[in-house]
Amino acid sequence: MARVLDRSAKEQFGRFELSPTQGFILMAAKQAPGISVGDLAVLLVLDQTTVTKTLEKMELKGLIQREVFGRSVRVFLTTVGVRNEADATSAWKKVRSTYQQLIGEGDVRALCSGLFKAEEQLTQE
Repeated sequence: MARVLDRSAKEQFGRFELSPTQGFILMAAKQAPGISVGDLAVLLVLDQTTVTKTLEKMELKGLIQREVFGRSVRVFLTTVGVRNEADATSAWKKVRSTYQQLIGEGDVRALCSGLFKAEEQLTQE
């Protein structure tokens, strides 16, 4: 299932020359301007190094700018990033629509709920 979803996400985000991770970073930075790299890593369930490398690529494309605030790095969208965030949101909606059609909306909700519960149980110490 993960491979099918990943393939669909890569296809949809790829239409806008974005990786799914870049798309989710754009969406997160729009919702929370100045989000920290650490918070992005937690939100995306990725290693902070992976997020930093992705941000470097995005900065080169002019999508984001990073600013240092004390000991943390904050991420902001550029004008280009704001335009691309709309594309990322569109891509994500298409991915969601595709898997909801295949699985069914009720089953998607049940699956997400089950996965969330499982993650909570696995991460409890």
